[in-house]
Amino acid sequence: MRLTSWWWAEISRKLLHVSAGVIPLAYLVLDREVMLWLLWGAVVIAVAVEVLRHAVPAFAEWFRRVVGFMVRASEWGRICGATYVLVGALLTIWIFPKWVAIAVLLVLCVSDSAASLIGIRFGRSQFLGKSAAGSLAFFLTALAVLALIFRDALGIAFTGAIVATVAEALPSPRLERFELNDNLMIPLLTGAALWWLLIYTAPSDVAAALLSQ
Repeated sequence: MRLTSWWWAEISRKLLHVSAGVIPLAYLVLDREVMLWLLWGAVVIAVAVEVLRHAVPAFAEWFRRVVGFMVRASEWGRICGATYVLVGALLTIWIFPKWVAIAVLLVLCVSDSAASLIGIRFGRSQFLGKSAAGSLAFFLTALAVLALIFRDALGIAFTGAIVATVAEALPSPRLERFELNDNLMIPLLTGAALWWLLIYTAPSDVAAALLSQ
């Protein structure tokens, strides 16, 4: 199949999305405080870029020439998804225990990209406004990621994958340039569910290992 320029742009966006997996992978070896400082810096830069591209026409034109091919048409009038990824990662690492944060950020990077690419290529029927094929791809990859990390609590991994899939499929509420983007909702809702399940349903030794910082 010959790939159109639109497909190349979508693949480029998702490769960028997957590359954000460096955040949870870095968290495997870096302290929480270091990760928070790094992400704070990244968020400040991202917010500055958002302000400049919406307020300064010359910067907006430069931005369009350099990375515009990776920006969806719907994102030109509001905040880019990449900015929400950074904000979501910052909040996730700040709020949740280390292994919960690593798990949900990996799900965000891997499963959201799989859902988009599979859904665009094979999606026909709908699930909560998204393609059923994409949602199935999201669920299966999320389950694989969570089962790898929560291998001693597979029921929790399964439930977390369901929560993440629903969070991805739900429409994003919007207020002018802002929205409860799935790059925020997936890690925060899934992280909250996993945290609660580990505290109240997991064996004490499993909970202690996975809830440690």
